[in-house]
Amino acid sequence: MRSDALTRRLFIQGSGTIAGSMMMRAGIPAFVAVSQAACTAKEEVAAFENLTSTEAREIVAIAARILPTTDTPGATEAGAVYFFDKAFGSFFARMKEPARGMLAGFQSGVAAAYPGAEVFSDLAPADQDEYLKSVEQTPFFQGARFMTMAGVFGMSMYGGNRDNIGWKLVGMDGPPHAWAHPFGYYDTEYASEMQGAAQDGN
Repeated sequence: MRSDALTRRLFIQGSGTIAGSMMMRAGIPAFVAVSQAACTAKEEVAAFENLTSTEAREIVAIAARILPTTDTPGATEAGAVYFFDKAFGSFFARMKEPARGMLAGFQSGVAAAYPGAEVFSDLAPADQDEYLKSVEQTPFFQGARFMTMAGVFGMSMYGGNRDNIGWKLVGMDGPPHAWAHPFGYYDTEYASEMQGAAQDGN
């Protein structure tokens, strides 16, 4: 199996969402390009291009509960919201308006469950966690979780994972070892393909 096919399959298995399926159709080059743009936006503290300030505030609040800041940094420090912003302007562009509709539904549930609150960011952290648990099987939450993880744990050279925050959280000093020699048993076919391609090119 080719490495890019394996990577796309793992994204889909990890997300279980429409977002994962769209990632597969878009391909890894698009993911890399968007991640790189997201990194640039964070470094330059750029204005949002595809999210309104209100939407960005809510996404920051949601992502912050998916991967919260504790004694270690979380999604906020990693700048996950910038990944959302850039993704909705490229390979997730078709999902931007549907996502806005789902966000509106998500917010209407907040108002119904917590009188006096209008949006998710109005809630106290404990109430935010309680509400997210109540919607964790919805496409909106699954998509938000996928995007948050992609924005935090992607390779820092391509965007997200500011200052390697994601890797530090899981105790990694650098790129996943599975990407470098010596390969494991699951990489055997890929290594053979690469060796064959190199021989064919000579």
